[in-house]
Amino acid sequence: MLKIIWFIATLTTTAQSFYDKMQCANCSSINLGCDIVTTGWSCEFELDAQKLEFNLNSTEMPAFLEPCVLPGISFIRQKAIMGYCCFWSPEMGCQKLNRMDLDLESKDRCHSCSRTVWSSIMENRTCPCGSWFLDTEDSAVRLKIEDFMWTWVSLCTLQFLVV
Repeated sequence: MLKIIWFIATLTTTAQSFYDKMQCANCSSINLGCDIVTTGWSCEFELDAQKLEFNLNSTEMPAFLEPCVLPGISFIRQKAIMGYCCFWSPEMGCQKLNRMDLDLESKDRCHSCSRTVWSSIMENRTCPCGSWFLDTEDSAVRLKIEDFMWTWVSLCTLQFLVV
């Protein structure tokens, strides 16, 4: 009888315990002045992306993760993500779900989910907020010559003044 009780207790607590290893980040700073017209999501690691699926009838997401995960996203493997995943839509803005204590970025920041220097170089799909350093679209193929030239001129001027 004790084995049956242990099995039921393990079964009912294990399904929810992996959720407790994740948290929503505060993305209010990258959502300021950003008008999102698309819906999408991406993860830092492909293994994390494979743990998620879109299921329109899914209702299994716990309430504390609902603000940062698109409605209809569910976990097909009962395992927490290892890095972070970014979600965006016109209704929710840009949001970030990350693994507690494993994401290098603070839970109070969403820089890695916005268009930044690093995400533009790596060509990750990100929230359409922020600005690319290398590109204004979704790939790093066009260099903003103006930004590059000003940076180069500034560095040369500083080097000239130091010498």
